[in-house]
Amino acid sequence: MNKKAYTTVFTIVSTIANIIMTFLIIGLLLLGSGAFYFKVLKKDAPGTGLAIMWMVCFVVGLVAGMILFNKIGSWVIDHFNLAEKLDPKIVGKYLPNGKKNPVYKEPEKTVTNIPKSDLAVDDDE
Repeated sequence: MNKKAYTTVFTIVSTIANIIMTFLIIGLLLLGSGAFYFKVLKKDAPGTGLAIMWMVCFVVGLVAGMILFNKIGSWVIDHFNLAEKLDPKIVGKYLPNGKKNPVYKEPEKTVTNIPKSDLAVDDDE
């Protein structure tokens, strides 16, 4: 397989995992907020408060899913050494630190050699 095929497989698998993980996070948040609303607050019927809590749970679940997905994606690339097998654009997305990216090459440090005759000399001596 070449880089394009590895990148396609990685993208498809990671997208399916992201969707499942996000649904699970949102579902757990909704269950928790429903239990809090009915058990702790002792409300009898769903109202505006529950609707607002569910909207907040949905947004928080989406954001948490994105953050967790990025962390897991970078861990998978590091752990299984996939950086060489994937497209550098995908690796750069998950590993924003260029030093971790094997495609990134740190520029060489240059040393300037100045002859002693060109150095500044104190006239006081």
